[in-house]
Amino acid sequence: MCSKCYDFLTPIAHKCTICAIPIANDNISECNMCKIQKPYYDKIYTNYLYTEPLRTLLHKFKYQNNLSLTSFLSNLMLETAEELFKDLNISLIERNICLIPVPIHPKRLKKRGFNQACAITLHLAKKLKLPYDINSCRKIIHTPPQAALSLNKRKTNLINTFESRNINKSEVILIDDLITTGNTANELAMTLKKQGIKKVYLWCIARAF
Repeated sequence: MCSKCYDFLTPIAHKCTICAIPIANDNISECNMCKIQKPYYDKIYTNYLYTEPLRTLLHKFKYQNNLSLTSFLSNLMLETAEELFKDLNISLIERNICLIPVPIHPKRLKKRGFNQACAITLHLAKKLKLPYDINSCRKIIHTPPQAALSLNKRKTNLINTFESRNINKSEVILIDDLITTGNTANELAMTLKKQGIKKVYLWCIARAF
């Protein structure tokens, strides 16, 4: 991507400190949904809105197997690394923490050819010299894509669809390309916390709104 196209990316000016949804009022730190009911994940880290040209780039990356975009898209995530490190208040290397890609079902993996979250995870882990785990979280039930469902159906589509085991860390940073409703992150975070994980964060490229 050239510098002119980069200028068209849309940063989130002010966002909920938990779910990263854009908030118009700079004096409000949490959105109404998070105030009413806290999600199972502890915080989402992302810097950009899901608008053009990022929408097209993510589509090419995810559905057209354009792995050449991995480095550029991962570097966009690194723009929120300082916030992430500051919040955790210590070097990630010194913490009992690892990066885990949001898993996709084997049927979808076979059809798509790769898991975009896994590609990003491997890039970030190498760049930051952080531990990662691409095997301990699995999606065990094949479900329709969240993007194809209504808001109400998205809330129930992923119930009991994830499984985790043998994670010897107390904290996990989930990696994904896009956060939409947050239902995927929430369901996976609930699964992880039932297995004893204390803190679950989500780190992604863009936020839909």
